[in-house]
Amino acid sequence: MKLLLISLLLLLPAFSFAQSCMGFTIKPGMTYELSTFNAKDKPTGRIRYHIDNAKTQGNNTIMDITAQFTDEAGRSKTPYTIHYTCTGTEIQADLSGVMQGMTGMNSRDMEMTVKTNRLVYPAKLSVGASLSDGQMDVDMANGGSVMMTMSMAMTNRKVDGQESITTPAGTFNAYKITSDVAFDNRAMGIPIRSTMKTVSYRTNDLLFDVKSETYNKNGKLMGYTLLSKIN
Repeated sequence: MKLLLISLLLLLPAFSFAQSCMGFTIKPGMTYELSTFNAKDKPTGRIRYHIDNAKTQGNNTIMDITAQFTDEAGRSKTPYTIHYTCTGTEIQADLSGVMQGMTGMNSRDMEMTVKTNRLVYPAKLSVGASLSDGQMDVDMANGGSVMMTMSMAMTNRKVDGQESITTPAGTFNAYKITSDVAFDNRAMGIPIRSTMKTVSYRTNDLLFDVKSETYNKNGKLMGYTLLSKIN
């Protein structure tokens, strides 16, 4: 279940009005809600992303976003903050939320140090394009001692096509992006490795995917998400 959440985000003060960058409307208070499902189409929860503020730093627009997962029974996990950057030519997504979601980050004794954090989407997606790899590397420490290292690589990212996708939030002309995902984690020196494939559907004017699917290494669907609300 933790892996399914993959399919699944400063110096100047925040602006309180809407901004635009690369066709994205960015306004503090905006929310995106993604509903999660297992492979049998059973609802498993929802992820709510709330844009807390947007700052301008040079030519960049930097968004602070709070994310929170709530399961189907209504139990909410601890919220966490991610940061997205719009440079005018690309969106730089924050992968730290994936690691926080996987570990839970509920223990006050655990400290997470991010060493690498990069996933980029160009200003305009086009069918046939190859996208740069994504990478996330973190150390999990307790009392100053590293207890676990976690590494996630997203490779072979390609825009395979364009499809009409209907979700509870509407119908979207979305680009289909496929990628391979590899986890290489170590707990107390013991390696823990896994691989999967993801398929995501996104548009050029929405910050988050309208749909994403996660498959195991054998190509079997594990679960998926749908964009359910935009406020």
